[in-house]
Amino acid sequence: MSELLGVTAAVLTFVSAACLLGRTRKQEGLAWLESRPQDVARLYLRSASDVDAYWLHVEFRNGRKRMVAAPWEIDEALRRLAPLGLRLSAQDREALARLRHH
Repeated sequence: MSELLGVTAAVLTFVSAACLLGRTRKQEGLAWLESRPQDVARLYLRSASDVDAYWLHVEFRNGRKRMVAAPWEIDEALRRLAPLGLRLSAQDREALARLRHH
């Protein structure tokens, strides 16, 4: 019984740490975008295959790509990036609007 509790605690600790690390990486990535908007080639949406949602991604001028926001964080991220001139393309804005009106 104590082994099961130990394994359960270890799994919960690992999952919690992974979630925290992922959230921290996204926040750092968004802060980096805000400090260096000139390095951004474009923002774009990428469909999540397992759910009816999109993830917000960025492509940098050097060709590298990075995920910036999960589906539930997109609106806030776009609000933060808009004053810097970083916006989705018209096609991506339409796709996001269609998804929201489902």
